[in-house]
Amino acid sequence: MGNSNRRLLVHRDMESITTIDSVDIILTPQFYTFLREELGVRFSYQAKQIAPSLFDDYLDNSKEYQFHVYKCEDYWCFFAYCVDEITTFLESRGVKIHQISKIFFAQELSAYMSDAIDLGSTSAMQSIDGIVTILPKRLINLDYKYAHLDLKNAPLKNGIALSSSYGSFISLKETIIITSLLLILGVISIVEGSRIKSSIRDSLEKEEMLLDKNPRLSSSLVRKSILGEYEPIDRVERVKRDSVEQISKLLSAKSRLKELVVDDKKVSAIIETDNSMVMKQIKREAIKKEFKTKKEGSKKIRMEKIL
Repeated sequence: MGNSNRRLLVHRDMESITTIDSVDIILTPQFYTFLREELGVRFSYQAKQIAPSLFDDYLDNSKEYQFHVYKCEDYWCFFAYCVDEITTFLESRGVKIHQISKIFFAQELSAYMSDAIDLGSTSAMQSIDGIVTILPKRLINLDYKYAHLDLKNAPLKNGIALSSSYGSFISLKETIIITSLLLILGVISIVEGSRIKSSIRDSLEKEEMLLDKNPRLSSSLVRKSILGEYEPIDRVERVKRDSVEQISKLLSAKSRLKELVVDDKKVSAIIETDNSMVMKQIKREAIKKEFKTKKEGSKKIRMEKIL
């Protein structure tokens, strides 16, 4: 595995590991099928489109495979691999799916495997005619000195993100974060719903108490009559408050309130300013807020709203 958990060589006899960091995995041929073809295509997406047909006679039909393609000198290197099989195996060795960052293939390191690499009790890995191959150890001399593969410093550039293997536009890490946030929002919604339900229940209990104290209010006709009596008053008072607030927003260091009249019939104000541009701005905003405007002299403007 090298001396870093950042890169992990994945083979059947690998030991379990303990890490909370993200890792790049390098698959041995035990976890992928490799083909090298000379094709008359220019772009990798074109090569990837024909990849499934190239592997027709080599893959297990009971599994779902993903494909990766990149240019290697005058050839195209094709890889077929099963993400579900890989992630299930890694989880059995202590690596969670969200910890997997990128997937690489041992074939990319064929130049560094002229000598065999030890893969445990039964297998070894070696480059034969430029293709990384799994060899049974029983075919290798017992005194053979296996080479060491320095994963930390080995050049790797043809990796693929795990999320891309699933055909996703969002990375797996982001997917997990979004899912967690949605779960939190769901819990908050449930809590808030319970709070609102409790509030409604309290309101209904208060309503029942008021009706018990005032039996005549239990009649919906009486309640509608009272509501009809006070609704217009409430509307007028709201208009008064909103109008005064709107007038206050037109006042500044360059404009002064000279008169304000608020009664049951109208809201009227006179604003004074020495700046003609401010005068035009006040008039424009007043009309927008449905006030009638009238210029009073060169420095004053009256704005009025009938209730």
